[in-house]
Amino acid sequence: MKFLLYVIFLLLTSLLLRVSIIATAVPVMRTVVVDLEGHGDFKSVQKEIDSILNGNQDWIKIYIKAGFYR
Repeated sequence: MKFLLYVIFLLLTSLLLRVSIIATAVPVMRTVVVDLEGHGDFKSVQKEIDSILNGNQDWIKIYIKAGFYR
């Protein structure tokens, strides 16, 4: 019985944490694409990361297309 109550407690806690994270989500200000074929904003992940200015306070989403990055 204690185990069942513990599992229910964990599930409810998990759900509450997810709701609070979603409610306080910060909007993405910019989305950039990394693509080895050259169809994105950058061809390497490192170049994209280097392009972000020091002290940046905005959320930037980096979409990395499939490929073997070296």
